[in-house]
Amino acid sequence: MTGALACRAAALAALLVGGCASPAPRPIAWGEERCRHCHMTIADPRFAAELVTSKGLVYTFDDVGCLAAFLREGTVAETQVHSLWVYDYLRPDSMLDARRAVYLRADTLRTPMSSHLAALRPGPAADSLRARLGGELVAWDRLLPARGDGG
Repeated sequence: MTGALACRAAALAALLVGGCASPAPRPIAWGEERCRHCHMTIADPRFAAELVTSKGLVYTFDDVGCLAAFLREGTVAETQVHSLWVYDYLRPDSMLDARRAVYLRADTLRTPMSSHLAALRPGPAADSLRARLGGELVAWDRLLPARGDGG
């Protein structure tokens, strides 16, 4: 196989593999991207979130409350939602499945849109933060029904 042909074969293989990839979250351009719900610049990874559609479109949010409000509005049909992601408040370089995370709702949390919500990995660290900051730990399904202050 010649060099040019090998390069074309490698490029085609990469396209085929990439085309079969499952929709997934992507890195947010901090300080540059705007929240899909409130249109504020997304600057603090401790509170950010993403919605990924079944077609691979990614919507970004500056506050967990904005993601919840966006879902309540029905802009994206529930059947078109592939996955929901939130950044871990204690490890902002790590994303969590929004449906499996727990959320600290505490008035002492200063969040971008005043939702007072922070996403956490369930376990002792979440319990410890709740003990330190007050508030309550809630599951994702408790964020959607009621209209919050955020967003």
